[in-house]
Amino acid sequence: MPEVETLRKQLERVVVGQRIKGVKALRKKSFQGDPKKIRGKRIEEIGRKAKVMWWRLSGGRFLLVHLKMTGQLVYESKLKTQNLKIKTRIVGGHPTADWVGELPSKHTRVILELEQGRLFFNDVRVFGWIKVVDEKRKEKELSKYGPDVNSKEFTVTYLKSVLESSKRPIKVVLLDQKKIGGLGNIYSNDGLFYAGIDPRKPASQVAKNKQKVEQLWQSLRWVINQGLRYGGASERNYVHLDGLGGEYQNHFLVYGGGKCKKCGRELQKIKLGGRSTWFCSQCQR
Repeated sequence: MPEVETLRKQLERVVVGQRIKGVKALRKKSFQGDPKKIRGKRIEEIGRKAKVMWWRLSGGRFLLVHLKMTGQLVYESKLKTQNLKIKTRIVGGHPTADWVGELPSKHTRVILELEQGRLFFNDVRVFGWIKVVDEKRKEKELSKYGPDVNSKEFTVTYLKSVLESSKRPIKVVLLDQKKIGGLGNIYSNDGLFYAGIDPRKPASQVAKNKQKVEQLWQSLRWVINQGLRYGGASERNYVHLDGLGGEYQNHFLVYGGGKCKKCGRELQKIKLGGRSTWFCSQCQR
């Protein structure tokens, strides 16, 4: 979520107020809806829930954007400075060479032609999507996701109810976007470490310990707010770019492995729910 929120804020500065002049859907799966319904529409607002961005357009239409595992957005405008044309890019999402290479690339799935530039939606594995919806469909889509960790709806009581309803490993439950919105692999790893909880422990077992639930609630909110503070954990590239990536990768607690920051032991790596998981067998019980 911090990565998507960082991207939302940066795009909001440059595309809100512009009209969509055209749409090129290079991969049908990646753009769902009728392009004609958004041509000529003005981008009025960009919001977010969990990892999904929603763009409110004039005329009552919305664009929903989900980057999934490998998606990225690259906005490219042309500015004139001292009679020189300079390409300026604003990028965000999962870092690849497409950030600095020629666009469109072989990974470009959708191109939005705007009044002052172009927005490229690149996606290596083609899991991400852009959807054209009305307000009713937008609300239905967003209702599929649980409350954000830093929202007022995400209370200790809510977290306890989520945990006690499942015997799955707690790390797997935390990654369930239907239950908790926007908590990805990085922040689940670090949040569990900060709370001192073994990621393999059944969620329902953790729910029996009120103190542990409260510690986990505080820890998850803390790591998410750290992610927001540092602009997420995407990489930056400053070659002719205003990078949308952040610096949280310099503040990982356990994600990526290494030595435990508390006891100095080597962190263990396992797979849970198909995702890489790092933890300290000494400090996380």
